[in-house]
Amino acid sequence: MVGLRQALLAAFVGVLAIAPAGAQCRLALALGMDVSASVDAREYALMMGGTARALLSDPVRAALFDDLPVALAAYVWAGRREQAVAVQWTLIDSEAALQDFAAQLARYPRPRGDPIAGWGGMTAVGAALMAGQSLLGRAPDCLAQTLDIAGDGINNDGPEPGPLRMQLGAITVNALAVSGALYPGHVDYDPAAPPLADWMRAQVIHGAGAFVEPADGYDDFERAMRRKLERELAPPLLGYVPR
Repeated sequence: MVGLRQALLAAFVGVLAIAPAGAQCRLALALGMDVSASVDAREYALMMGGTARALLSDPVRAALFDDLPVALAAYVWAGRREQAVAVQWTLIDSEAALQDFAAQLARYPRPRGDPIAGWGGMTAVGAALMAGQSLLGRAPDCLAQTLDIAGDGINNDGPEPGPLRMQLGAITVNALAVSGALYPGHVDYDPAAPPLADWMRAQVIHGAGAFVEPADGYDDFERAMRRKLERELAPPLLGYVPR
């Protein structure tokens, strides 16, 4: 374990040595939140509010302000053409910036429609990956990029996410799998579906060190998000290993 940590630290130092001189931050992190039909109003509040509280927790604060700043953005997703930016890119270089980002996220209203049609509420994980890639394309100049996909169901609309990961290049994709959210009679229930965390490991995560963080229902979302953010934001564990 010590040898592995030393190797990761050496890799981290190496990346810093070759990083662009103009880099504003060490990590651009895009948070993608599932707002499909399987997420009710209570669960939506637990997800958005829980993420805001996780960002303001002492361990995540410590990780955020440990080194160069981190850039954050957040978006919501459902069907294959249903995505919306919840909070635009923000460089977290001060306590005020962090407080403002968390406040915007916590009060972001759930989308009810778009210029063409109302949101149908399907679960398009592949399209969510592509939306996250597009959002990261507008991120500040950072040393690394990570995309988070948080959701409670497998893909049931649009292209499957697995093959699309080949297009993501150096972007690391982590996932937060909310288990126990679907039950017999639920609109998205599928008794033949594999456990969500296993499906996300096989179809969603991407890149060196990528991982799935499980949540035992939405009541456990805040804890899972806090743990995931700690892992992502504490160098040199993730995000800095050359691919």
